[in-house]
Amino acid sequence: MDTTMSPSPAAFSYADVPTPPASSIAPSHHPSPLPQPRKKPLKPGSSKESELIQYLDHGITSIKRRWAKRMFKDEEIGKDDVRGYHNFKEAATDIDSLIDVIWVSSSPNLQIPYLLSIALMIADFLHDFLPAPRATFQLLDKLDHAFSSLLQGKNSDTCEFLPGFEGGRTVTTTDKVRLKSIVERTRLTVVEVLSRDNREDRDVSTEFQDERMEEDIEQEGRKGDTVKFEGFNEDDDDDDDDDEREEMHIAKVYERTIGELGDVLGGPPIGIITDD
Repeated sequence: MDTTMSPSPAAFSYADVPTPPASSIAPSHHPSPLPQPRKKPLKPGSSKESELIQYLDHGITSIKRRWAKRMFKDEEIGKDDVRGYHNFKEAATDIDSLIDVIWVSSSPNLQIPYLLSIALMIADFLHDFLPAPRATFQLLDKLDHAFSSLLQGKNSDTCEFLPGFEGGRTVTTTDKVRLKSIVERTRLTVVEVLSRDNREDRDVSTEFQDERMEEDIEQEGRKGDTVKFEGFNEDDDDDDDDDEREEMHIAKVYERTIGELGDVLGGPPIGIITDD
C-alpha cells in the first residue's frame, strides 16, 4: 500500500524547477527555512507551469484525502486507497514539501494563491489532531518567512528582490485581507490547540530539549548538597519554563507577516486579544 503523497506519473518533477547556486544568494545571519528559488519565474502558460499546477493540485488533493481518512485505522482502508494521517507531524511533512516546491518556482502568480490555500488548510487541520508544537511552529515559521517576503517583494532575510517582483509587482489588497484573516484565525487556533493536555511532542524545539537535559544534569549533581523541603517540587519549575517557552513561540506565530500587514493595511496591530 502506498502511504505517501505521490504525484501522478505525468506530473511535475521537482527537478524541473532548478535552484540557483549557493554563491548567487547573499549570506544571512538568520538562515531562511525556505529553499533557494530559481532565478526567473516560470513562463505563464508554459508547459512547465501547467505541470507544476497539476503537481500542486494533485498534492493538495492527496493531503486532504489523507486528512479525511484520519479517523480510519490502516486495516480499515482499502488495498488501493491511501491511509489517513495518524498525527499532525505526518501531515506537516507532506505540506512542508509542497511549500518548498511552490517557493522554488519563483512564480508569484502561483506562490500567492497556493500558499494562501495551504495556510488555510493548516488552520483547518490543527483542531483535528493532538497538539504537535514542534511540527506546528516549524511549518508556520516557514510560511511566515514566505508571506513576509512576498509582501515586501524581497527576501526577508537577504533583502534581495524576489524573482517576479522586480517590475514593481505587489500582493493585491484582496489577498492581503485574506491573508490577515487566515493569520488571525491561525494564531487563535494555535492557542486553543496547544492548551490541550495531550501532546504528540512536548518539546517545542531541539534547543529546548538540550537545555532541559543540561538543567537535569546540573540538578543531579547538586542533589547531594541540597536540602529538600516538603511541598516544593523542582519539576513544577521545569514545567513553568516549558510553558513560558511555548508562550514565546505562540507569540511569534506569523510575527513577520503581522508586521508587514500592519504597514500595508493600517489599523491596529493584529494579534491575540486577551481579557488581561
